[in-house]
Amino acid sequence: MGGSLFQLLRHRGHPVSGYDVDPQTRQLVHEQTAGGVHDSVAQTLAGADLTVIAVPMWSVGQVVNEIARSGYTGLITDVVSVKSAVSQAVQQHLPGGRWIGGHPMVGSEKSGFTASSVTLLENCPWVLCLDRADQLPDWLWLAEWITSLGSRVVPTTLSEHDSVVARVSHLPHVLAAALTNVVAAGQMGDLALSVAAGSFRDATRVAASSPEATAAWCRANSQALSVELDAIAAQLDMFREAFKAATQSNSAVGPGSDVMTAWLRGAHQLRKAWPMPAGASRRVERSLAAISAIGRSGGWIASVNEKWITAVAPGVTPTNSSADKKV
Repeated sequence: MGGSLFQLLRHRGHPVSGYDVDPQTRQLVHEQTAGGVHDSVAQTLAGADLTVIAVPMWSVGQVVNEIARSGYTGLITDVVSVKSAVSQAVQQHLPGGRWIGGHPMVGSEKSGFTASSVTLLENCPWVLCLDRADQLPDWLWLAEWITSLGSRVVPTTLSEHDSVVARVSHLPHVLAAALTNVVAAGQMGDLALSVAAGSFRDATRVAASSPEATAAWCRANSQALSVELDAIAAQLDMFREAFKAATQSNSAVGPGSDVMTAWLRGAHQLRKAWPMPAGASRRVERSLAAISAIGRSGGWIASVNEKWITAVAPGVTPTNSSADKKV
């Protein structure tokens, strides 16, 4: 993620500097991007207005501590997948620091600079957390900067972010690992893997992610993830009961009329409708209440200027009459 942002900013002509703890990575980035890489956090931060933390979960505290020791007073954001962990590090090492939690919802099972791409962040949903009115000036500046890069800003609070990401990211990683283990288990495991194709590939892709990184996300977001694990267990129990009812029902029952099919149909309809298309755009006040409502409705922010925000509602056909409405 950090490498992709670094490349994008250089591609767009923004002055940018970076640091990685690994000397080989620093050398690789220097060779491929022709500069902008430094040998310490302090050197990287010199003269910077914005700092982006893009490190593994276990390194967040150390990095925030180094930022504090450097005397940096500018704006800080991050691309880490659990906001509570970053918030705790900021409160511990940099109390009163100007930090806005961020998280571009994009990526793959691969990691490191070699997996980065200048196009990775194009049109991606970029979560930007807003909890207090006093954060608004920094939040709005950062939202304007992110949308100028071509990403869609999705406003949430810190707790909303962690809850939703446990559902759409951390839980799928756990399920992918569980499915992989089940498929490969026992005497039939080798045969199963040899005939596995698209369904297995698509459902287990993220099981190839770094085990250490996935475990770190799960630990850091344990409270929210526990809720989602209970929810998925309840869904599997519902399917088990629906499956029993379907197999025990009268054989004359036609296809599509049993409980199991009804259970599957709900997911079928939801998945076919995702992702929601962009709907009508509208002008929104630059206020905490108006911004918060955008994210909770499933919408996003397309642009920000000094007077208003342009928000996009999901799943509504755009109309000229609604384009300039103020709320």
